[in-house]
Formats: sequence, structure tokens, C-alpha cells
Amino acid sequence: MEDPILISAILVAGLVFKFAGFAVRDELLLRVLVMTGLGCDALFYALRPEPVIQSVFTNGLLIAVNLAFVALILTERTTWGMSAEDRRLYAHFRTLTPGQFRRLGRLMRRETVTAGTPLALEGKPVDDLMLVFSDRIEIEKQGAAFPIAGPAFVGEIAFLTGNPSSARVTLPEGGTVVRLPMGPLKARMARSPALSNAMVALFGQELARKVADSVPMDRAAMPRIGAVADGAERRA
Repeated sequence: MEDPILISAILVAGLVFKFAGFAVRDELLLRVLVMTGLGCDALFYALRPEPVIQSVFTNGLLIAVNLAFVALILTERTTWGMSAEDRRLYAHFRTLTPGQFRRLGRLMRRETVTAGTPLALEGKPVDDLMLVFSDRIEIEKQGAAFPIAGPAFVGEIAFLTGNPSSARVTLPEGGTVVRLPMGPLKARMARSPALSNAMVALFGQELARKVADSVPMDRAAMPRIGAVADGAERRA
């Protein structure tokens, strides 16, 4: 191309795109803008009266590197590329990013459990954190039994405390169990504070849901003993 003004305008446009990229905080937008700027630079060197092939190649290589990082960011932030089954499973790990879920997915194993098979035994160690897909999950603790509705996590208290299972857990009608081995899961959480925070938040939501479903409303509305005592002291 012989028009020096147009060639210079391409170079200036590349500079503007790169400047704008470094001015934003979102990494995905930053890389897209920088790639656009690098593309303008490559075009500038390719359209010169005497093309500079080395610079065109260098900018093309930098564009390819940024494209790879854009793909990584998309897998971290979106469910792009997940199967329909993985998307349904991910819906139960709502505090995790898609990327965190993908990494945990390498540890997961699914199995079909027949009716009556115990998932946990009271007072015994629990090896796996389990996500149980069944309409009815039977919890038996100190001789008292009560059901909870699935899908639900099993073993999260043992995971958080490191103690043996506080109850016997069975599936009266059988179901599907997704298992996460506790040892590797704890190791991954120890290496990633963000994953650890996301999992603890997930357990908190799950425990709150179970408490809300299991505690009778009339009992939950009763004042606590400490609160009654404090009120009596204030009145006195």
C-alpha cells in the first residue's frame, strides 16, 4: 500500500486499542483489546511499501498467545463446552466458578446405589463428600430416623470437622451418587484459597437449607434460654 497516511492511521489505531486494553481491569476485555491492537500492528508492518515480515510474525505470535489465554478465561467463566449432564451437575455447585467446577470434575465419580445401601455409618469415618440424587434420603441418628429430600450433599459435616459420621445415611429407593474423595479435595482447597472459600460457602448454604427443612417452625420460634435469662435480668 502506498498511502502513508492510511498506514500511519492503522498504527495509531493499534496504539489506541492497546492503551484502552491496559486501562481496563477486566482481563478478558484487556486481552481482546490488546489482540486488536497487535492485529493493527501486524497489518501496519504487512502493508508497508517494504513489508517487515519479522514484525508481522512476532505480532501474529503474540496474538496467538493471547487467544489461548482468552480461551482459558472463557472456560473459567462460562459453561461453554460442558455437556448437558455436566451443566445439570454444576447447578448444584452454585458457589463455584465453571473453571473451579471443571477442575473438581476430574475427581468426581458417579455410581448407582441400590435401595438400602448405606452411604455413611454413624460413628464411622467418611471417605467421600457425596452429592446424592434421590427423592428420599434416610438419616438415622441415635436411634431416631428422619428423611430429607434430595438432591442433597452427604458428608459435609464430617468434611468440615474431620470427625466420623454423625448419622447413618441410606437411600430407601436407591439413587445416583456423585463422589468426591475427601483427601484430594482437601489438598486442592489447601492450594487454592478461592476454591476453599467457594466450597465453604457451598457447605454453609447446604447446612442452612437442611436446618430450615428439618427444624419445626414452632420450635424455631421459641426464644432461646439465654435470651430469656437476659430479658429477665433487664426487667429486674
